[in-house]
Amino acid sequence: MRSLPTLTLAAAAALAAPAHAHKAHVHGVMNLNLAIDGPVLVVELVTPQDSVVGHERRPRPGAETTAAAAALALLSEAPRWLQPDAAAGCSAGPVTIVPGKLEGPAPAGEKDSGHADVEARVEWRCQAPAALKGVDVLLFDAFRRAERIDVQVAGGSGPAKQTLRRGQRRVALAR
Repeated sequence: MRSLPTLTLAAAAALAAPAHAHKAHVHGVMNLNLAIDGPVLVVELVTPQDSVVGHERRPRPGAETTAAAAALALLSEAPRWLQPDAAAGCSAGPVTIVPGKLEGPAPAGEKDSGHADVEARVEWRCQAPAALKGVDVLLFDAFRRAERIDVQVAGGSGPAKQTLRRGQRRVALAR
């Protein structure tokens, strides 16, 4: 059952860019892919590290290390950044995070330059999936450098795209 949501999520991600092109890494722009398959809602966030903490290098000791740890802690708790409709009775599973350069010392030989992305993936199980009409995205509240969230939705009544800007948080899920 886990393979179908993964395939559905891959379809949502494919909507984001033509197969021959790589989605541009744009500071301030987060990408959120949602895939619905029956009682399962799969969510994948991909964002430039700069949109989360303001830089794309390893954090310096002190305030930057504290900010990086706080960002990763928030992302590891899916209900803090994404809230499906309460009537659907959805529960988040564990969050898988690819931390970019936010965690740990640099591997030997790594140059601390270039782009870094942070990724988070979580599966939600919903007791009443028919009641899942939308989700509230709370990423703007947590990450001040985020300016736009490009959303891809697969499943339900078919693929859809939506763009959220500051002050917007609701993603409608056509079912």
